[in-house]
Amino acid sequence: MRLGSLTPPSARTLLVLVAVAAAGVAGVAASAAFGLGPRRPDAPVGRPWSELASPPGVPSGLSVHRDAGGDEDRGDEATGGGQTELYKQRGVALGLFAEDVSFSYAPLLREIAALGATHVSLVVPVYQTNGRTSDLALHTRFSPTLGLVADTVRAARRERLEVTIFPIVRLSDPAPGEWRGTLAPRSPREWFRRYGELLGDLAAVAAQTGATRLVVGSELSTLDGQVEAWRSLLERVRAIFPGRLVYSANWDHFRGVPLFDLVDEDGVVAYFPLRDSTRGAPDAQALTAAWRALQTDILAWHRGNPHPLVLTELGYRSRVGATSQPWDESPGGVVDLEEQRRAFAAFHTAWTGTAELDGVYVWNWYGFGGTTSQGYTPRGKPAAEEVRRLLHDL
Repeated sequence: MRLGSLTPPSARTLLVLVAVAAAGVAGVAASAAFGLGPRRPDAPVGRPWSELASPPGVPSGLSVHRDAGGDEDRGDEATGGGQTELYKQRGVALGLFAEDVSFSYAPLLREIAALGATHVSLVVPVYQTNGRTSDLALHTRFSPTLGLVADTVRAARRERLEVTIFPIVRLSDPAPGEWRGTLAPRSPREWFRRYGELLGDLAAVAAQTGATRLVVGSELSTLDGQVEAWRSLLERVRAIFPGRLVYSANWDHFRGVPLFDLVDEDGVVAYFPLRDSTRGAPDAQALTAAWRALQTDILAWHRGNPHPLVLTELGYRSRVGATSQPWDESPGGVVDLEEQRRAFAAFHTAWTGTAELDGVYVWNWYGFGGTTSQGYTPRGKPAAEEVRRLLHDL
């Protein structure tokens, strides 16, 4: 696409770019005083993505040529000479969900890096009132500020992690059955305008802080077919952000998504049910068999597609029945650490060594965790070791 055909950044976005750049210089100087970053304000906060360490088990500089059939150069993360580095996205998601705007995610990022992750997706919740409204905004209590997003990207880069900024739409007062997958705004034009403003702000942050990828939308099943609205929006985003754009489709709505044609990587949210019943202990072999069947289906769908395939969310709660409804965020239930562990182990067995899978992000490291937790985070649970194995062997 020729740069001259792109819509220039808005005045609002230019202000964000200037503010983030100024904060970045101040942030580097402050972090250097604590031994966290470069000593000079003019030094880069993090090394370019091309200079990051190779993931575990991958010799530095190893290159491959392949497509879904195993032969053609994919054109991803180039090392020169038309070759591509064998560099899967061994990722963990980190929700920026703290209500305290002064909260530091640096300790959690250190834990993620220590797990063996090479990539992190920073999840930024944006809010609208319900599925019919267009009042999208960063929530004053439940969303991070743009400054905190920028600081967290820089902290991740200091841990030598490649960063994806990952906005998700949440509803502050949904009608029954509403969620981001059922949005039906009264004015689609106004919704895309407001969403485009927010995405432009995040694109500016991503461009100034060294993020590699930007998720342009997640699970927007009722809106991801409006191609012209997305085309105009993404032209503006590409004028700001030089990195890769990703769309993250829901597990039950990833076939025939027109928005995939406008982005660089095809993401799928992997909350596929692995069994029908919530009763009884899940059998490890049955869970593995379920994932292998899903793998066959997913790879058959994506075969011949030139875009990388990434599972943008792979997560299970540590409670009874999590493998039958992995998407269920409702409160309550009985703690079951073993069901969560077995679910990750089954994925590891089924997918490790699959050349057609370009990355996976474990959902979600945010939270206290521990053996009494029913949440998604593997922190302090047996599942954490399964995640470590998965990241190493993927």
